[in-house]
Amino acid sequence: MTYPRVAIVGGGPAGLILARLLQYNSVPCTVFEGDADRYARTQGGTLDLHEGSAQLALKEAGLYEQFLAHARPEGEVLKIFDATGKVLMDENEGVGVKRPDAMNNRPEVDRVLLRAMLLDSLAECSMRWGMKLLKVDPRPNDTYDLHFSEGHIETGFDIVVGADGAWSKVRPLVTDAKPFYSGISGLDVKLSDANTRNPDLGKRTGGGMCLTLGPNKGILAQRNGDGAVRVYAFMRASESWDKDSGIDFSNMETAKNEVVERYFGDWDQGAKDMVLRSDPDSLVRHMIALIGDAAHLMTPFAGVGVNVAMEDALHLARNIVAAKDSWQTDRLSLAAALQKYEADMWVRAEEYAKQTWMYLGLFFHERGGVAMVEHFERTRAQEAAAAKEKAASQTDTAGKEVEERVPENERSELYEAGLKARSPMIAEIGPHVE
Repeated sequence: MTYPRVAIVGGGPAGLILARLLQYNSVPCTVFEGDADRYARTQGGTLDLHEGSAQLALKEAGLYEQFLAHARPEGEVLKIFDATGKVLMDENEGVGVKRPDAMNNRPEVDRVLLRAMLLDSLAECSMRWGMKLLKVDPRPNDTYDLHFSEGHIETGFDIVVGADGAWSKVRPLVTDAKPFYSGISGLDVKLSDANTRNPDLGKRTGGGMCLTLGPNKGILAQRNGDGAVRVYAFMRASESWDKDSGIDFSNMETAKNEVVERYFGDWDQGAKDMVLRSDPDSLVRHMIALIGDAAHLMTPFAGVGVNVAMEDALHLARNIVAAKDSWQTDRLSLAAALQKYEADMWVRAEEYAKQTWMYLGLFFHERGGVAMVEHFERTRAQEAAAAKEKAASQTDTAGKEVEERVPENERSELYEAGLKARSPMIAEIGPHVE
């Protein structure tokens, strides 16, 4: 049997889990990745994978047991300081409020380990490295040609999936929407072997995430499985902040000191040392997001990014697999499968978008970490009230089925995103924030 030719552009978690899901269901595909090889660059920090999305995708891909071997449930703890060094909550020690129960069962996994596991699961020769996409060219016979750097062209694909990140080269085929700046910038640094080289900072971080939050800024630290601690010194700032600040970012050691002194100068010394004692290879980061008819790129502050992306891949794979046997005699069935995927994607994306924008507001709130702790308290109270109401309803109706009503969490204003008429054989999965 001849199956549709599928090209996946982008070798991050979304593109790789899609490839695995398709191949696991006997649908061949090729992944095109711009990196020279799997070791070309750092793969970032750690990810928490959720039960109903990323973990479900791994189960359907036959990789769940391998994931559990790499997962770190001990990383599911949060500590929050205010800018003076006062502990507002600490799940490591049971101090203060705990996060809502809905945030449980989300073990951490290092991004590099997740990517290696996915790469190793793919069929031999299905991964094409060093393929930097320039454009996708629709052909008169309803197929697509991919144009890469250095003049290389791959022809005749029935489906092209854009999993190529914020600045996707697939996206222009379906929309003119562009990423927009979220208003958050700062430094991305790392403390290698933190417990040995900086034991006080390792202790401060704890086993999972440690947030020091002040008015509209924060120093955010996260424990990695290799013993390193990834640290982000972020703040609300203009998009041209790094250029307008007058700080020389070509000398990162000097730049780190200037950033800390200028923006965090009156903060607790322990928080400042998370940046000042970090490794030399630091980066300036701008958080971007996307509106409009395109894959739903989001900021990382709700921890849903990779989960949304892998859930997208799961649903897209299901729809392609369902149409694989009929596509040659009824090509419209494959187009309908992709359109169904997209319609369902936007329903999911709306809820995830609400979460990520709400949490951006809490991470960089004018009241600092107090606002986030109070949000957790309210949400736990809502969970308790909902559970009590459910139990009472079940008793009152003597076993009749009753819909549980769960109060809404506080929400930030959601960006609007709409579907438009589009080429039916192009799909996108995301978000991706590298």
